[in-house]
Amino acid sequence: MFFVEARYHRNPKRALDQVKYIAHREEGLPDGHSRELYGIGARYRACRGDEAKVRKLLRDDSRGLKRPVYFRFILTVDNPTAERFAKLEGGLAERVLRDAVNNTFRGAARGVQGVFAVHQHGGQDRPAHPHVHTLMSPRLENGAPTHISPKRIQQVKERWEREVLSNLERQEKRLQRARETQTPAPSIPARILIAERVRASFPARRRPRRYGPFFRAFLVGGELLRMIRRLPRFGPARAAALARIDSFSRNPERTARRATFRLISDLMPAPMREAVWLARGMAGFGLRHK
Repeated sequence: MFFVEARYHRNPKRALDQVKYIAHREEGLPDGHSRELYGIGARYRACRGDEAKVRKLLRDDSRGLKRPVYFRFILTVDNPTAERFAKLEGGLAERVLRDAVNNTFRGAARGVQGVFAVHQHGGQDRPAHPHVHTLMSPRLENGAPTHISPKRIQQVKERWEREVLSNLERQEKRLQRARETQTPAPSIPARILIAERVRASFPARRRPRRYGPFFRAFLVGGELLRMIRRLPRFGPARAAALARIDSFSRNPERTARRATFRLISDLMPAPMREAVWLARGMAGFGLRHK
């Protein structure tokens, strides 16, 4: 069960001393360090943690009031919640408590203003136990004197517990999702890395020329015939035949059309054949040259 202590007094000098107390932890900080002061309300948030400005605002707010009232809250958490806070980084835990304080007073005591500091130290035989010291201004944000009824104090207690547990659970889920999305990099054997570096050091080879199935069949069959007939491996006739087969494998329709033209022209009489070949070579007359 969460514990919330609410007290008030009417002494302005005591209020200024309490600002110093909540800014400098109970056990004291070395080298003059102080706790970060956070504001409740626009005027105190504008001080940005400046202790001197906060003390001046509290002193100014007490002027004109015969009996100014300074409310002080000490907001703590239970032991199970403190153990959950211990698993968070210090800055993240302070952020959870800071948001919980702002949401608590905005919802349960709207209009109040003041300062607070987050303490995360423990006590006698007790580990770190986060809690918040809050000091309210004697005036509300609209300038009216501050008055917090017992009913409002009870609402603050209930709202504080809900806000702390809600913010803490939200941060724990974010951390859990972050851990799940962080997949370890796959380990690559050294021999694979070396092979990749060697392959990258050599330029890429030119892709070999592809031949059609007819051309490959002719090469195999022609090589067998050459071996049987004991013919030389290279020659003008063989080179011309290889060129025709290569052309047929790439464009069979064009090769068949040319072969048909040669066959028909060979069957024609010599004068007609010469005239046809002559006309075929005259591209200047707009004839299609195949």
